[in-house]
Amino acid sequence: MGEPALTTTFVATFLTMLVVGQPVSAQDAAKPSSLRQRAEAGDVKAQLELGFMYEAGTRGVPRDPAEALKWYHKAAVQGDAGAKGNIAAMYFEGKGVTKDYPAAASWYGCPKPNTQALSNCKEISYKDLPKGALDLLIKMKCTVANYDYGSAVDLNGDGKPEYQVCCHDASHGPCSAVVIGKIGSAWMELSAKEGLRGFDLACGLFVVLDARHNGFSDVCLPDQCSMLSSPDGKPCVPTIWHFNNGRYRSVAYRPVASPK
Repeated sequence: MGEPALTTTFVATFLTMLVVGQPVSAQDAAKPSSLRQRAEAGDVKAQLELGFMYEAGTRGVPRDPAEALKWYHKAAVQGDAGAKGNIAAMYFEGKGVTKDYPAAASWYGCPKPNTQALSNCKEISYKDLPKGALDLLIKMKCTVANYDYGSAVDLNGDGKPEYQVCCHDASHGPCSAVVIGKIGSAWMELSAKEGLRGFDLACGLFVVLDARHNGFSDVCLPDQCSMLSSPDGKPCVPTIWHFNNGRYRSVAYRPVASPK
């Protein structure tokens, strides 16, 4: 399994807190101006925290996505991975900016996305799954009764969705997820053997790419570390999947340079 690292509103919140590590002090919570002074002086942690405050409208500041984006950008240009992920999520959702999948993918460090597939990606519950998909999940000993989220997205261009769903839910944070779909007439697991992690906002962290292998779109997973370490030793490089011989498989990948 990869380590969680980046991602959409709930996910951005989770990741912001993950990167920040510790909540702001009582003094900063009572005096946002103190946090702003540190942020304006170039303190990356303060910039990220201030961005989150404006994104969520917490700690006495109004909700202002455009202001949040400004502070995230200041942290991102200094190389902060959490800020880059939050900017990507805002572009993915169109929150404070025009929805822009290529920009979101670039901030995530992913290659060119398949905008049509992402535009048509839908969040689903287990009740939306066809019988064959449910039968496979039961056979895989996935906790079907616990599903309340997942995503349906066309990965092979046939107009019919494949499904990314949680297999073993966690009490909090990411679940253990799988991707299933039809190969011919048979329902099969399509996930890479190392699996993936999923959140309750599923489409945002499963970036379907424009490139294809063996009839299926490549996939970028910005919340998982790839087999290739980041050259500068910073937080992990997104995992890239190529479809080969009946299932997705991870490939070595160097990330796209983030926008400036």
